[in-house]
Amino acid sequence: MHSYHVYFTPKDGVSDRELLTQVHQFMEGQFGSNLAISYRVLRMTNKASCGDLPDFHLIVDYASEADIQCAFQNMKAHYREEPHAPLMKMVSTFRVAFSKDETPEATL
Repeated sequence: MHSYHVYFTPKDGVSDRELLTQVHQFMEGQFGSNLAISYRVLRMTNKASCGDLPDFHLIVDYASEADIQCAFQNMKAHYREEPHAPLMKMVSTFRVAFSKDETPEATL
């Protein structure tokens, strides 16, 4: 499993509910043709020693690195369109990272 991680905080004046509704709407379009197999949105409730961590963490899972690359090629062609463009206008802090599942079951 390969995952795309997005950390974000809503802009001033944007409610958490409004932002999360847009995130879920965006994610509905990421299955099937854009190859995502699952996602989770986490609210950071205790940032511990990472005080500058944004408020939310979106994790989008893909079966392979090739699927992530394909999804990003598709996104490059459509990132200025709905529902992605409105979503980007709603966030202030935005950070991304990528990971590969290294649990024994995932690496077999």
